[in-house]
Amino acid sequence: MNAYIKHIHRFLAVAGCSAAGMLLHQQAYAQENLKEETIDIISNYRPKLRDAAKLNLTASLPGFDTTRPRLQYQVPALNLYFMYQPVPLKPLALGKDSLSQLQNNFIKAGYGNLSTPLIQAGFGTGRQEKYNFGLYVNYTSSKGDIKNQDYSALNVLGSGTYFTPLWEVNGSIGYDRNQVHYYGYDHATLEFSKNDVRQTFNQFTAQVGVKNRTLNDWAFKFEPSAKFIYFSDSYKRKEPTAILKIPVSKQLFEDIYLRAEGIFDLSSFKEDDHEQINNNVVAIHPALEIIKPRFVLHAGVNPTWTNSKFYLLPDIVNESHIIYKKVILSSGWISYVNKNSYRNLANQNPFIGSYGPGVLNTRVEEKYTGIKGTIGSHFNYNTKFAAVTWHNLPLFVNDSIDGKTFYTKNEEELKAFNLHAEVGYIQEEKFQMRLSFDWFNYNKQKTEIKPWGLIPFQADAFAQYTLAKKLHLNANLYYLGGTYYQVFATQDFNKTKGKWDLSAGANYDIGRNFNIWVNANNLFNSKYQRWYGYPTYGLNVLGGVMIKF
Repeated sequence: MNAYIKHIHRFLAVAGCSAAGMLLHQQAYAQENLKEETIDIISNYRPKLRDAAKLNLTASLPGFDTTRPRLQYQVPALNLYFMYQPVPLKPLALGKDSLSQLQNNFIKAGYGNLSTPLIQAGFGTGRQEKYNFGLYVNYTSSKGDIKNQDYSALNVLGSGTYFTPLWEVNGSIGYDRNQVHYYGYDHATLEFSKNDVRQTFNQFTAQVGVKNRTLNDWAFKFEPSAKFIYFSDSYKRKEPTAILKIPVSKQLFEDIYLRAEGIFDLSSFKEDDHEQINNNVVAIHPALEIIKPRFVLHAGVNPTWTNSKFYLLPDIVNESHIIYKKVILSSGWISYVNKNSYRNLANQNPFIGSYGPGVLNTRVEEKYTGIKGTIGSHFNYNTKFAAVTWHNLPLFVNDSIDGKTFYTKNEEELKAFNLHAEVGYIQEEKFQMRLSFDWFNYNKQKTEIKPWGLIPFQADAFAQYTLAKKLHLNANLYYLGGTYYQVFATQDFNKTKGKWDLSAGANYDIGRNFNIWVNANNLFNSKYQRWYGYPTYGLNVLGGVMIKF
């Protein structure tokens, strides 16, 4: 607006000057004829714009139409006529169960060199809604080339389960008879009759357990069991044992569980007129578990009473998936007690000759880490590196009188590094293979000079192949490293040689009910010594038939 006013002023000024010039010019030519005119400027020009009229608008939504429209349809009726008349629907009867009848019974018999008979039989009730029951019998024996190198085993086991809507009750009764002979003496200088070196272990077992049948995963689970064992031998040694376990668990949240288990393992050993030895282990295992698809944590403690002492043992295990199901990091810090009863030691070394009050239970502590997982759809692997400590570990040493039996020496503390690795391959039921090994580096001992009788390295390879669903082949190759032993009647020590052992077997199905089989053990015919002074049988081949019905 100011610029516009300035232009008006300039226009008036120019106009005024022009008018004045014209007047002067006219006065020059006609001074006499024209009048003088005077222009008075009263004020400057000031233009104004008219005030605009503003409209005030207020936005608002239209009112809701709450009336429900009534829609009417008119569908014309169509008359369709079909030449085909449908058959009326009728319920069909359920088909028969497609599951084939189980072959619950079998009898297997065979014979081989070393005067080795083999008889096995199994009988079962099959599929039953209320109960099932089974009976198993096994007998075998062998006679070696060395005098008194005889062995026999008889096993009988009957077990069954009864089902109710809320509970599952199971029980079993068994008898085991294992006969060995102390043939590990020097046959060139010593002479023993068969009755003098015969050892027969007898074991009666009765077990009963109850398990509640939960309706869902969140329910309370309760599974107590009781086991009674009576163990004896030919030298008037008797050891009754009662084992009571009470495990309970409860799911607190979707992936959090609370578990606890009480264990009472009570036994007493009596030899002839000697004083009775009581060996008891009482433990409680409370733990909290977090189970997720890629993470598992088991955190607990093991309060344990044994050897008149109390131990608060750790129980921590973790698994984390680095690559889901392919690379799983597994680590833990666990500790537990191995009970060194007469029965357990005889199962480790059947040539044990004495058991006394100096034998203590072994406390084991293990700290480990490793990687496991699957490769593709067929391979699986597992590796572990651990630092292991044994407290009060019994070691087997040859008797210094004649060398034919073993007694135990207590190793107060033994430490070792352990490396375990295994890999497996499974192709349905047609082919499977497994390779594994364990290496122990015993690096520190407190009491003994060497870890007597402990295997430092062992490896195992197993393969099984099925051809045309009728011919089944299997092979097992394993290696045991040499063990340290004390030289008879001296303080010197030596080490046994490492040993290879290869076994193979085959069986062929003739129809549905018959099967022929053959097994060959120790194909290398290596008479190695797992326990010093006791060479194995060597090559043993046996075969026979099996009937299934």
